[in-house]
Amino acid sequence: MAEGVRKRGKSWSYYFDTAKINGERKKIEKGGFHTQKEALEARAAAIAEYNNTGRSFTPKEISVADYLDYWLENAIRKNIDHGYTYNTYRDYEAKVRIHLKPAFGIYRLSSFQYAPDRIQEFIDDMKRKGYSKNMVENTLGCLQGALNYAIVPLKYIQTNPCVPVKIGKMPINPRAKAHAEYICPKDEFNRIMQRFPQEKYFHISLVLPYYTGTRLGETFGIDLLQDIDFSRHELHIRRQMTKVDKEWYMKPPKYDSYRTLKIGSTLEQELKYVIQRQKINRMKYGGNYMKTYLLPDGSITQIKADVTVSCQEITPLCVKDNGSLVTPDSFKYCARVIHMELGNVLFHAHCLRHTHGTILAENGVNPKAVMERLGHKDIQTTLRTYTFNTEVMQQTAVDIFEQAVQ
Repeated sequence: MAEGVRKRGKSWSYYFDTAKINGERKKIEKGGFHTQKEALEARAAAIAEYNNTGRSFTPKEISVADYLDYWLENAIRKNIDHGYTYNTYRDYEAKVRIHLKPAFGIYRLSSFQYAPDRIQEFIDDMKRKGYSKNMVENTLGCLQGALNYAIVPLKYIQTNPCVPVKIGKMPINPRAKAHAEYICPKDEFNRIMQRFPQEKYFHISLVLPYYTGTRLGETFGIDLLQDIDFSRHELHIRRQMTKVDKEWYMKPPKYDSYRTLKIGSTLEQELKYVIQRQKINRMKYGGNYMKTYLLPDGSITQIKADVTVSCQEITPLCVKDNGSLVTPDSFKYCARVIHMELGNVLFHAHCLRHTHGTILAENGVNPKAVMERLGHKDIQTTLRTYTFNTEVMQQTAVDIFEQAVQ
């Protein structure tokens, strides 16, 4: 019989000794293998993993492809809701699968740290293929972040080959730039409101980000009864509605940007109308009204009102008359109407958030206050997104100077 394996009944098992603990020898054993050969192969793999401190690979020999998979699983996916969102994981996974592994996957990680020239060629090639500046920057950022993790805390490599890589100048796509930077003028917003008046369930999902700057997921994550304090004129941002695979969940807001926003009388009246309308519809539909519940894992489910449920009930901001849930995906219909019927092809969900931030900046609100209201992770994001140098502000600067020197 081969060393380290033995037959027990009809199956085979393997075993080997580990380091002593408190002076006593310890043994690892595992059975259930059909043949001696299977047990021997499993034993060899288990010993290799044990000798590599629980890893199934040797850091010096691991490929870039296998390392990127390891990083996605251990640094990103396992930290969803703890610094990363599911959408961030999905975005990184796509960049790794579509761009990074095909380009660099065959190399050893230990030698790849000395190959900034290969990464520079890759970035230049992305530019030649016509990828947007945002895509090029984000792909390089994804790779750089993954390799930073290989330096600290893992210590698999010593240097990050992405650091010296330069993206350089890229041609600007005027159409894409106009779309990304679109600010919704007051008269255009009023026109949108005429198309989606108060009685339309999409109305409040347009009004709330315009008046508070909430992200789309945060807007739909509002609980009308728990997150609004009319006595203190406050709106609490505690969660965002986000899709994981095909299910909807309530998750922490992006960057854990929990915050409390002061709200004015206009928005308060809009919110009170929605609350009253939902109350009326609950009575109108009775047992057929769809109630919304938050399950222990954070997922959302809907059940008819005539069914008794022990889970936590929530009151979503945006539902149809019968209580059926309206989600961020549903908002795509609203955007299509604005594009097709109203002829505003530049409109997108995030533009209302940009509009709110820009109005604050143009009217002299301190950048730190804008940052806190919008839930940015740092002041650089606020200054980069809202340059505080719009045409209105430029004219204001001229007027102030003219008055100062007179």
